[in-house]
Amino acid sequence: MEKLPLGLALDLRKVVPYKTGSWRTLMPVNIMQTPPCTHSCPSGNDIRGFLRVLAEKQDYEEAWHVLTRTNPLPATCGRVCPHPCEAGCNRRDFDTPLAINSTERAVGDYGLEHNLEHKKLISKRKEKVAVVGSGPAGLSCAFHLGKRGFQVKIFEANSEPGGWMRYGIPSYRLPNYILKQEIDKILELGIELECNVKVGVNIPMDQLTRDYNAVFLGLGAQTGTSIKIPGEDAQNVFTGVEFLKLINSGQVVEIGNDFVVIGGGNTAMDCARVAKRLGANVSVFYRRTRVEMPAITAEIDEAMEERIMFRYHTNPVKIITDENRVVGLLCGQMELKEPDASGRARPVPIEGSESVYPADTVIMATGQAVDYDGIEIQKRDDQWISTNEDLMTSMDGVFAGGDAVLGLETVTTAIGQGMRAASAIEDYIEGNVESRLAQPPVIYSKDLNTYYYTQEKRFSKEAISIHTRLKNFKEIYPPFDREDIIKEADRCFSCGLCYNCGNCYMYCPDNAVKISPSTGRYEFDLDFCKGCGLCAKECPCHFIQMTLEK
Repeated sequence: MEKLPLGLALDLRKVVPYKTGSWRTLMPVNIMQTPPCTHSCPSGNDIRGFLRVLAEKQDYEEAWHVLTRTNPLPATCGRVCPHPCEAGCNRRDFDTPLAINSTERAVGDYGLEHNLEHKKLISKRKEKVAVVGSGPAGLSCAFHLGKRGFQVKIFEANSEPGGWMRYGIPSYRLPNYILKQEIDKILELGIELECNVKVGVNIPMDQLTRDYNAVFLGLGAQTGTSIKIPGEDAQNVFTGVEFLKLINSGQVVEIGNDFVVIGGGNTAMDCARVAKRLGANVSVFYRRTRVEMPAITAEIDEAMEERIMFRYHTNPVKIITDENRVVGLLCGQMELKEPDASGRARPVPIEGSESVYPADTVIMATGQAVDYDGIEIQKRDDQWISTNEDLMTSMDGVFAGGDAVLGLETVTTAIGQGMRAASAIEDYIEGNVESRLAQPPVIYSKDLNTYYYTQEKRFSKEAISIHTRLKNFKEIYPPFDREDIIKEADRCFSCGLCYNCGNCYMYCPDNAVKISPSTGRYEFDLDFCKGCGLCAKECPCHFIQMTLEK
C-alpha cells in the first residue's frame, strides 16, 4: 500500500485514497435531506417543519404559518385529505406512522379560532391575473399570487366559492363554516371574488385574455356522467354530482326508502352516507370488488360502519319504472377476468344471472366531467386540458390546473397544482424561465439511527357513535385535544434535519462540536476534528454525514 504523506502518518484521522499519490480526509458535514412525508405530499408541505415547531416550541401559531406557506386550506385538508404523507412516514417501519392529517387539522383549526392572518411577501404590483373557478386549485393559485402582490380576481360560476369542496363534500366531513373561514382568510390578501359569473357564458374568455396579464383555469369536474342504460331519464335518477349539489345547496330531496348508488368512488360513498342520514336503506352496487374500488379506504370503512350494504360483482342493466318513476333496478352478476386498460380486473357478465332489486332513488356516481361551455381550448382525449410542463395551455398566457388537467384528483393535489401555476405565471409575466431547483435527496428509514427513538402510541381520532352521527349532518370527529397533538408531533423523527438532540456534542472526543451562541444549534470546529465519525454514527436523523474534506 502506498505510504501516507509525511505529517499524516501519525494522524488519527480517517483517510481515504483520492487519486494516485494524494489523500483526502473524511470530515463531518450537515446535509439537510427531504423527509419522505414531504416527498409524498402533493402540496409539498413542510411537514417536518410544522411538526418540529409543535414538538420543540409548542407554538401553534408558528406551526400555522409554516404550514400555510404552501397550503392555505389546512383545516380543510386536515379533514378531507387521504394523507399520502402518512404512507411515506419513516416511522411506519419503527412502530406506526405519525397522525399527520389530524395534526394538520388541529393546526388549521387553531389558525381559525385565533384569527391568524396570511402574510404578504410583496405589498402590491400593477399586473393583474384572472382566476376562473374557486375550487382548491383556483384558491391556491390566487393565494400564492396574492401573497406576491399581484392583483387577482376570481370568477366563480356558482353562488358561493369553494368548488367541489363546497358543493360536493358533505358537511359531516367538511363543515361549511370551516371552508368559508379559510376562503375568507385568502380573500383578505386583497383578492377579488365575483360569483354567479360563468366564464365563456356571462363573460367571454377573450375578454379575460385581453384585460389581464395572465389567466388561470381552475375548472372543476362538476358535471356528472352516467353509464347510459334504459330508464336513466326517469324521475328520481340523479348523477352523483346532481344529488350532492342539491343536498349541499340546502334543497330537500324526497328519496324514498330504497336508495341505490351505482359506483365505487368517493362521490358514491358521499351519496350513500348522505342518504343514510336522510333515513333510507342504502345499497352500493359495484361491478368489481372492494379491492378495485377507487374510493378512499377510510370512506369505505366508515360507510360500512354506518351499515350501508355493498353489493359487489353487480352491474346495472336497466332501470325499471312505473309512470316514469324508478321502482327497481335490473342487474346482472359479473366475474372478473384479466386486467383492462385501467389496470383493474375486467368485469365480464355472467349469462342468465339477472335479478331485480327495489329502488326508490338511483344515483349514477359513475364519473365526472368538466363543463367547457364557451371555452375553446386544446384537450386530451376530449376530456382534460392539455398543458405543458409549466401548466400553460395551448393559449398563450392561459394556465390551468386541478381536475381539468389531472382528471379527478384530491384537494391537496389541486392545491399543489395551483401553487405551481402561480410560480409559472409570475415567471411568465416577468419574462423569466421557471427555475426548477432539485430537491435534496429523500431520506429513508434505513439511514436513521432508531436506537435513540422510543416506541410510542400513535394519536387516534375517535368518531362520535354511529347511532348519534346518523341522526344529523354534524361533523363526526370532534375537536382534538391540543396537548395530545403536541405529543403526537413529538413522535416526529425529524428525518434529515437536526432537532438538537445533542448526541454529536456528547460523543465527540475532540471537543470539535460547539453550540452557536446566536442560534443555539450545534456547529463543527474542523480545526479540532480528527474525522473519527462518531458524530455521524450517533446522529439519529442522519443530518450529519462524513464526506471528503475540501
